Amino acid sequence: MQALTNSTRTASISKAFDCSIHNCSCKRSKIGLVLYPNDPQMKNIILLICKQCYNCKSDSNTQHAQLEQWYFNIYKDSTTFQFKSRFSQNEDGSFAFHHALPNTNSSFDIEERNLEESEREIVQHTVMKQSKRTKN
Repeated sequence: MQALTNSTRTASISKAFDCSIHNCSCKRSKIGLVLYPNDPQMKNIILLICKQCYNCKSDSNTQHAQLEQWYFNIYKDSTTFQFKSRFSQNEDGSFAFHHALPNTNSSFDIEERNLEESEREIVQHTVMKQSKRTKN
């Protein structure tokens, strides 16, 4: 468990990460979210899906916002998450981690946070491990 402190509160998050069952194995570039459950005993969820698999639209919402909407349309309960982090994976397998945006207009009121360097490494390792499993 890890304690996070920001200007308004202190929260505990899990140090464990796992890939979502919804992640696609397509060879395209992908949009990613890390979702941090309110319960620090639960693993953080790494959601990584290409635009075609979650049916991204060309509208005013960002791809990350559309992915978040897609995910919560399946599960209906965004209140089980306290934080989210945005990232992407390029076609060549490289990762890009996005800085948290203050006051994001999230439909689900989930606070955005930056991934720490150690978390970035865990996310990359976990995603690469899953992609090796799906190849076999």
